Amino acid sequence: MEKNTIIAVALGILVLISIVQAIQIVSLKNRVVDSIIGSVVGDEASETYEAMMARMHPDQYQASNLIASQSGPTMVGGC
Repeated sequence: MEKNTIIAVALGILVLISIVQAIQIVSLKNRVVDSIIGSVVGDEASETYEAMMARMHPDQYQASNLIASQSGPTMVGGC
C-alpha cells in the first residue's frame, strides 16, 4: 500500500470514531438533562420553603424553630 492510502484510511477511521463519540455525547447530555429536569419538576415543584429549609439545613432549621416557638417572635417590624 502507498503511504497516502494508509494515511487516508487512518484519517477515515478517526473521523468515523469522532462521529460516533459525538453522537454518544449528545445522547448522554440529553439523558442527564432529562434526569435533572425530571428530578426538579417531580420532587421539588410543590415543596414549600419550610420543607426545603428543613431538608437542606436540618440542624439549623430545627434549632431555629425550637427557639422561635419558645420565645415568640424575635423581630418586630422591619423591611
